[in-house]
Amino acid sequence: METSIAVTPRERTSNRTAADSQPIPRLDPAANPVARLPALGDADKVVQWLNASKGTTSHDRVVWIRRELEELPSYFATHADAYVDISGGIFRLGEWPRKRRREWPKEKLRVQRQFHDRHVALNETLEKYVFRPRSTFIMAPRFWMFGMVPDENKRRFKIQIAGETISEADAALSLVRLAQTGDLRKVRLCEMCKERWRVAAKRSYRFCSDQCREAFYATSPEYHSRKAANQRKYRETLKRNEAALGDLWKEK
Repeated sequence: METSIAVTPRERTSNRTAADSQPIPRLDPAANPVARLPALGDADKVVQWLNASKGTTSHDRVVWIRRELEELPSYFATHADAYVDISGGIFRLGEWPRKRRREWPKEKLRVQRQFHDRHVALNETLEKYVFRPRSTFIMAPRFWMFGMVPDENKRRFKIQIAGETISEADAALSLVRLAQTGDLRKVRLCEMCKERWRVAAKRSYRFCSDQCREAFYATSPEYHSRKAANQRKYRETLKRNEAALGDLWKEK
């Protein structure tokens, strides 16, 4: 029997889940080719905002959101057996199955409660970011722009890049979109300095700068032997090229 699993948050302003939500409007250049596209992608927005907001409470909240979005799926995968009901029933996380609670092993109940509480805490943090529809008419060349803008909050850190505002709410929403598309790992800390965030378009992108990359490999036990081997290979190649060039001149 196929089991359907979803998380039901505590009822507050709405009991609808993300599966029953409206999508965030996006600019469609095909339908409106003159509309201004966002200057930065989601990963770029988050990285630039995190690096600029270091040391603020806004920074700490967004880092926590990123961590929970990354860890909760792994936590559930590791403890998936805690949700196995021998009756094969279908139930939702956050709602106790028809089987009475006292019949479940205490350890499974503990894992279910931990996952549920972390999920609720994440949603309670996200629901503080309120976005509202906004329309703007551009007088030249005469077209409408529509989007969702967050409520202003002076206590939340924000920056402007290329005329685009990136607030704490924008950074949080970008993280949610990255998690939904499986791209959350594109926003990473530098593996050397552990201080600056970077956009990791590929898994091999590990450092925020050339300086951090060089410093990392300089501390590697194999660095000096590998560097010596590369130098030997370079000198051997250089000698072969010089010898070939000499032979070419002799033929002439």
